[in-house]
Amino acid sequence: MPAAQRPITIAVLGGGYGAKVPLPVLSGLDEFEPVAVWSRSPERAQALAATHDLQLGTSDVDELLDHPGLEAVHVATPVALHAEVAIAAARRGLHVLCEKPLATDLAEARSVAAAIEQAGVVGAVNYGRRFQETRARLLERIAEICGAPRMVSVSLVFDDHAQPDSRPFTWVQDAALGGGRLQGYGVHDLDLVLAAFGEVDSVAAATEVGVGERQAPDGTPRAVTAEDAYVIAIRFRGGGLGHVSLTATARHKRGDTIEVYGAEGTVTLDADKQLQWGRAGEPLQTEGPLKADSKAAYAQVARSFHAAIRDGAPPEPSIDDALRVQALFDAVRRADAERRWVAPEPV
Repeated sequence: MPAAQRPITIAVLGGGYGAKVPLPVLSGLDEFEPVAVWSRSPERAQALAATHDLQLGTSDVDELLDHPGLEAVHVATPVALHAEVAIAAARRGLHVLCEKPLATDLAEARSVAAAIEQAGVVGAVNYGRRFQETRARLLERIAEICGAPRMVSVSLVFDDHAQPDSRPFTWVQDAALGGGRLQGYGVHDLDLVLAAFGEVDSVAAATEVGVGERQAPDGTPRAVTAEDAYVIAIRFRGGGLGHVSLTATARHKRGDTIEVYGAEGTVTLDADKQLQWGRAGEPLQTEGPLKADSKAAYAQVARSFHAAIRDGAPPEPSIDDALRVQALFDAVRRADAERRWVAPEPV
């Protein structure tokens, strides 16, 4: 088989999200051949390798990256390990698809970008929510209808962290490992804002831990240090305001709502995945309900990654996209810590 037609041999680093979405999706795509998986737990890694008929399941990153014939990796480790693993992979000549955010901060993210460029490999980042039908259609309608933003609202309300026993303690509740709902959901919404409206002038932010203790899998209580709620206020460059918010500790789940009020028209997406839009002076039209399939969105990211490797197409979402979100994410963290408006560093 010609090299351009061969499936790309790929390894997945991560036994949490990596096992839920990337590993099963990649296993079902003709463009890829998953051959190895990494987890911090060797037992988990070996069980995943057996389930998906992989050649290797390991808790040793170097063993995985040195696996014979490996061409690419999907980095789905805790965020605090993203940069270390992605750089090590690039230096071995492996193409890198990384989870979001690319790193813990912009300086680390730039180091990842530099390593990928120096190695001459393909780099991409999994801001896949922009490819879910709900958000893809939303972005299309915003571009067609809204004009300059006047007020933008992205609000997420979930109940999955409402009780101390509703979720076990994992790295997601540990700020030192890059956990928190900002990395889980907020960065997707910052990516959406940037995709829709471009540059952000400045942000203010507040985060909170609503449920302060959870049990680890071994039954021991652990203090939660990563936020389960946040509010971000946004000033757009050139005018317009916005806010992005989430609570994961509501007693009743609502889901996502997105409202965009622009100089030329309105676009909204409600919690039932109904999209409404209309230009000034026209009645609102309705479309939906639309789908918000995470696996289908990831498959689109993976196929773009494949086309970039085999055909030289530009990857989407790109490392440049990741750097822009990282700069905004850093400004949010700093605004929360310093309790003031902060301008994102130029990228």
